[in-house]
Amino acid sequence: MWKSFLRKIARFSVVKPEPISYQLEIGSLTDTGRSRPVNQDYIGLSHSSGKRDFIAVVADGMGGHQAGDIASRLAVEEIQNNFFIQLGRQSPEQALRRVFEAANSTIYAHAQRSPEYQGMGTTLVALALYESAAYFAYTGDSRLYLVRENEIKQLTKDHTLVAEMLRQGLIDLNQAKNHPDRNIITHAVGTRKEVFVDTSDSPIPLQIGDCFLLCSDGLYDLVDETEMLYQAITYAAQPACQELVRLANDRGGHDNISVIIVKILEMPADNKKIPITRV
Repeated sequence: MWKSFLRKIARFSVVKPEPISYQLEIGSLTDTGRSRPVNQDYIGLSHSSGKRDFIAVVADGMGGHQAGDIASRLAVEEIQNNFFIQLGRQSPEQALRRVFEAANSTIYAHAQRSPEYQGMGTTLVALALYESAAYFAYTGDSRLYLVRENEIKQLTKDHTLVAEMLRQGLIDLNQAKNHPDRNIITHAVGTRKEVFVDTSDSPIPLQIGDCFLLCSDGLYDLVDETEMLYQAITYAAQPACQELVRLANDRGGHDNISVIIVKILEMPADNKKIPITRV
């Protein structure tokens, strides 16, 4: 099943996206959880002025004395404010990389001015929809999934020590789940002058029925992919977000929990020209 899914993604990504008429159904929710006193996650949703292009962002901040929530907010705001400006000058992948780098510079400079914020940073994952295709960028371990044809696939690769050990074959999946270093992040936004950014290799042409799910580790640590798939295909976007957060909280809610669901739906027959958003 997984090899078939990967072949489908590869085939779709090498062709130029064909324009399609669609509408977006969007759900989003961020929650402090049951154990943390402050929500250091931050999420954002933005349309271009014509509402044809769209970006969704999830950030999971880190750092003491509320530095994490400042870092995540600064990162999301930077992307919301400047992605569409950058998009007018370069490709979506380049625009995503530029706003990630700008967010890194903003957070790093903020930390240098305030000693109590030294070391502040955030994970960051962004999904952009542009001209009937999806693009993404990420730093850290917040994730992006694609649900297509009743299958779910993680599109991002965690920037963590354990994930790297797993990729190198040094540990197996069972060892990774309970490894004492599983929360050590190898790349983050704002902690250093330079930032490492992963982006999509090529466009993912949109299909009616696609569902994208962005989340922080507070969700996927407690809710597995099978459950994400079930909620995404069973419920509308917002109820699905609410149910996923409820599941994580019912299982301890040991971290902040954030999720965004973006569904690509068929445009009603009487409005086939301009994508619209239904929340």
